Amino acid sequence: MTVDNWPKHIQKSFILFKSIFFEFLSFFSFRSILPDNKVKLTNSVKYFILAFFLVSFHSQAQVQEITPRIKLLGEKLRNLDNRNQTDSISYLIDKHLTKPDLSVYELQLLHFFKANYYKIIGRSSDAIISLNKSIALKGEGRESLKTYYRSLYILSDLLFTKKDYKKAFYYANLCQNEISPADSPSNYIVLHLIIGYYYYINYDHKKSMEEFLLTERVAKKYNPCKLAEVYVKTARVYSRQNRIEKAKKAITESIRVADSCNDLENKINALRTLREIMVEQGEFEAAHKTFERLDRLVGIEDTKIRNSRIDSFEIANKIKLKEQQNTYLKRINDNKEERLQKQKVALIASLIGITLLIILLYSIVVLTKKQRITNETLKLQKEQIEVKNNDLKRLNLLHQKIFTVISHDFKEPITTLKILLEKEEILKNENEIVSTYMKAIGQQLEQSDAMLTSLLDWAKMELITAQSGYSEIMLHNLISAACKELGHQVKAKNITIELKVAKGTIIIFNSAVLSIVLRNVINNAIKFSYADSTIVIEYDHHEIIVTDSGKGIEQKKIDKLFKQKINPGLGTNLESGFGIGLYLCQELMLKNKGTLAVFNNESAGCTFKIILPK
Repeated sequence: MTVDNWPKHIQKSFILFKSIFFEFLSFFSFRSILPDNKVKLTNSVKYFILAFFLVSFHSQAQVQEITPRIKLLGEKLRNLDNRNQTDSISYLIDKHLTKPDLSVYELQLLHFFKANYYKIIGRSSDAIISLNKSIALKGEGRESLKTYYRSLYILSDLLFTKKDYKKAFYYANLCQNEISPADSPSNYIVLHLIIGYYYYINYDHKKSMEEFLLTERVAKKYNPCKLAEVYVKTARVYSRQNRIEKAKKAITESIRVADSCNDLENKINALRTLREIMVEQGEFEAAHKTFERLDRLVGIEDTKIRNSRIDSFEIANKIKLKEQQNTYLKRINDNKEERLQKQKVALIASLIGITLLIILLYSIVVLTKKQRITNETLKLQKEQIEVKNNDLKRLNLLHQKIFTVISHDFKEPITTLKILLEKEEILKNENEIVSTYMKAIGQQLEQSDAMLTSLLDWAKMELITAQSGYSEIMLHNLISAACKELGHQVKAKNITIELKVAKGTIIIFNSAVLSIVLRNVINNAIKFSYADSTIVIEYDHHEIIVTDSGKGIEQKKIDKLFKQKINPGLGTNLESGFGIGLYLCQELMLKNKGTLAVFNNESAGCTFKIILPK
């Protein structure tokens, strides 16, 4: 065998090994062992050593195809086959097929095993599919080629059984030269019977007879029981050639061999062939007797087939039950593996956590000195901030005191003067000049009081937004308190306030903000309402609705009402108004996620809506 005939991977290994080997020999001269005149090795010795190593390498490469895992699998399958545990064979093969690290040869062999299993249980179509997969995985190694040709043989046999004679002939031709009659006589005989029968159905009687005579010689030498099948095929050719006596003689020999080997199937085939020949020759009486004999044998064969099918059904049920058990066990194993995987993840996470903790501790130790300096700096800054906060608190307290003084010391005298001016003695003064001045003074006091109230509300707004929070509010009580606070204005105009809010109504809002907004909105309604009129206050879906029947508001003023502008206006009794209060109310509502809305009524007056957040 020349190097060119070697497989390509062996040729590459040879070239690489040769170059390395000669470099190795040229480096060592063995001067310490050999005399000077025999220091250099001859080329023939070099090639001899190279060939020795290469043969060893090639043998090792061939042996490595059969891994310990394959050997172990083969032993297990043989043991299961000896015990007729076909269901366990299927489970074992499927389990190995799921392994991710299989070599190409292992996959080829597993598909071959699977095909044999399907053939045993009578699933020919599935067996053919598995054999095609095995054939597609053909490799260059000796064991892979052996599996390839065995797959071709079984595939040819199955296709012949399914009467696909053309494909069976094709695959038989591919492997006939690779199967030796001495090593596998039965396989050799089957292949040549398939080839011969294909020639027979295509009327090539010469080639057909050559194949059948070849199988006859091999069967006589290695497997005489196969002669029953061979003689039947030979008889068919003789019949086609109109050599009836030879055909009958061949069938007689077939029946004799079948009886000696207890081969009922081939005996039935021989009798069927004999009956066909008799019918063709017009020997109807003899054909009828043969038919009666054949009918008895077919009954026996049918009984065997039925029993075989029952056995196959039982095996199939056992296999199905075993598969269900295997599925259950697989689910349990998967759950165990999942738990183990989670434990691994937890362990890895723990290790990572410990590592990070060590790094963190190291960082803390390293940064301790810097942290001390930073802490001292922060401490100093904190002291400075506390000093500034104390100053701010002191200023804030001073502001509150100023507001209190303004609210009490300024507002109280104005209120007192207003009460004095409204006394009957002064109002009934007959002196028109004095009465006119008194009214003018009253209006100025009213205007000053409104301005002072708005300024105080403006100042309170910053304190409220900084200090107050949301709480539960009894809405009826809060509105009643606002109306009571404005009782003087209500009484002066003889206005009726209808409070249509249920006493148990509870809302969540800033009570201080809502109190200011209610007082301003109701005060605005009173100011622009006519004497002896009615103001209605309602609550519906987060909206407090204040409706009056006064003179309303001009549209151009409505557009500017909530803008940061002072919009002077007079009430129905010439009360002053600067629009500051409503602007402040809108600001307060917006800061608390609410808003104000206003529109004129169709009949008279206008409606204010205090819209609370939902």
